[in-house]
Amino acid sequence: MADFYEKLAIPDSCYLGKRVFKKLFYENTRFNATDKKTFRNDVETIEWRYTLKPETINISRYEDDEREYFEVAVIQVTLKEPKRYRRIAQIIQRAIPYPLLIVFRHGAAIALSVAAKRINRADREKILTEELQETHWLNLENLLDYEKEFLEKFGITNYSYNNFYEFYNDLTDRITTLNCAVHTGCYSLTTEGTETCEKAGHYNTSETGNRLKRLQELERLQQEKAELRNRLKKEKNMGTQVELNTQVKKISDQIKSITSQL
Repeated sequence: MADFYEKLAIPDSCYLGKRVFKKLFYENTRFNATDKKTFRNDVETIEWRYTLKPETINISRYEDDEREYFEVAVIQVTLKEPKRYRRIAQIIQRAIPYPLLIVFRHGAAIALSVAAKRINRADREKILTEELQETHWLNLENLLDYEKEFLEKFGITNYSYNNFYEFYNDLTDRITTLNCAVHTGCYSLTTEGTETCEKAGHYNTSETGNRLKRLQELERLQQEKAELRNRLKKEKNMGTQVELNTQVKKISDQIKSITSQL
């Protein structure tokens, strides 16, 4: 775990190391019964590990009509049970208004969560959370090649330091790229027909957004394909089987096409 934070390369000046008690979430977050049980039973500890702000790192605040990126926080959540980490990520991302990198930890494995956030125009006191992304679990003791490459390039020294909005976009882009690599088997911060200056940390934000949309569409199609296959297993009518097989083939072709564009 220490090796992960070494690769992340956040300066010691940003270290906070403050425990966050679950009670604060119970008091300030709207939980349904299932979410409260999940949070209580699955979460072991929460640590506010780093705060990156102009006073601790040489990055400027960012503000426009829709966004306030004044700082970035890194929170570590140690889990007793890892299965529902995506739901826990949603709860924490929506409870804390700052741009967050959540590092989930379970044994020797980690999973990461990021989310874009913007001001609610109807109520400027509220922050809307959008485009939540979580990675799969990475076993730090047995990494795949593309996971190793991701970690090597995840260090913040490779990001834009112009402002926290650009900085967080660079962080988020690497999460998107890792999630794409799950399907392609290759970690690449560029896609065909685009140019990247990785050292400067400047990425084509339009292409990054398109890539995320393609990834989301791919995952939707995979879910649809799985549902069709389940229907096919139960279907007895030959005509319906043929129709379902045709639909599965069409979706498979779409998946193949989108994967080639990731």
